[in-house]
Amino acid sequence: MKLVKSLVLGSAAALVTMTGVANAADLPGAEPVDYVKVCDIKGSTGFFYIPGTETCLQIGGFARLEMTSGEVLDRPNLTNKKDEFNQTGYRVRARVWFDARTDTEYGALRTFVRLQFQRETGTANTTDRRAQIQNANFGDDALFDQAFVQFAGLTAGVTDSFWDFKPYTTFQNPFISDRTLAVLAYTMKVGDFSASVSLEDKTARYFSTNDSLNNAGQQIPDIVANLRVKQGWGEAQLSGVLHRIEPGSENRLVPVGSLAGTDKEWGWGVQGGVKLNLPTANTSDAKGDFIWAQAAYTDGAGVSYNGLTDNNIGSGQTQNIVNNFQPIFDWVGVNGKVQKTQVFNANLGVLHYWSPKWRSTLQASYAQVKYNNAVANAGIADDWKAGTITGNLVWSPVKKLDIGGEVVYVKNLKKADVGYTGPKDKDAFIGRLRVQRDF
Repeated sequence: MKLVKSLVLGSAAALVTMTGVANAADLPGAEPVDYVKVCDIKGSTGFFYIPGTETCLQIGGFARLEMTSGEVLDRPNLTNKKDEFNQTGYRVRARVWFDARTDTEYGALRTFVRLQFQRETGTANTTDRRAQIQNANFGDDALFDQAFVQFAGLTAGVTDSFWDFKPYTTFQNPFISDRTLAVLAYTMKVGDFSASVSLEDKTARYFSTNDSLNNAGQQIPDIVANLRVKQGWGEAQLSGVLHRIEPGSENRLVPVGSLAGTDKEWGWGVQGGVKLNLPTANTSDAKGDFIWAQAAYTDGAGVSYNGLTDNNIGSGQTQNIVNNFQPIFDWVGVNGKVQKTQVFNANLGVLHYWSPKWRSTLQASYAQVKYNNAVANAGIADDWKAGTITGNLVWSPVKKLDIGGEVVYVKNLKKADVGYTGPKDKDAFIGRLRVQRDF
């Protein structure tokens, strides 16, 4: 029996060996497999080599749901009653980005692309319910949010403005510039310090009837510069902008006289910001407490540099007491001359981790807009100022998952003058819920 068993096993082994040899003779030589390898990028994680190349790639993104609800203001200049407006709105946003880097003799060559997809329904502070019901794509948005190349100090493409300083952690945008636009910039670094000069697309900051009708074609882009430092204690930035005001031939918001033959003017602005890291024992993933402050003043450079052209509070056109005073132009014509708008904004905020899974933000924001008296007397605009206080609480039960709520209080600080047509209410509360998963 043992002899039979040995013969069977030996025959099987011989058959397998012969089959393997035959198959190996029939198959071409196997090519080496390129396995994915992790890249060692200083200060960053999640990079891997693209097989067969020397380029490192990181893929990331998030999916987010927001539900916003708040007071709808009773305004005397509208025929609709406030209960006819949407009070609650939804916004779903998704982002996906690709960050590719290759080492060269001149330093890192970087390409960054970020895509954004969004659907917004039940837009608050509107009565356009029929359009939202009939058109399933109402409020949809898809775009490449960022796409730029960086090489040897050069930045070219669509990215954050070199003016912006925005370490805020609230759900709503405070009164601060937060723009992505086309730039051509150069940055020089010396240790932890850097200096940048950027030529930026100023048409990306146009937002109103005045901008589209009163401005001529873009002849000189906005000239933006900044000085920046980032160290263990935090970071700070000083920004400046020169903005060429180019009156067009079609001027429909000229309160006095005409702008025909009006010379061009220069607008300008300056901004300072600082972020200070605070010691804490409740951090995780290298995150920690910090306090930040920012202030900016612009004179005809455009109110978007103070963050007043975005929907700062709520979702989309959400009920916003300040929305009734949003300046509709950066400048107007008075007796054949350009009258520039002056804007001041300031922010102060603090982030605190109560534990590795719980954190809160408390933030105050202020904005003030001033026009020339001749403009106000012509009924084109009226000076205004407003402030907000925002607080939130965010729970992160697992890594890269945030579930949080936020409340915004916004106050109209303008006194009602004769002929005042703004909202009857002097303040409003707005709440927002957010669920976000990063990857």
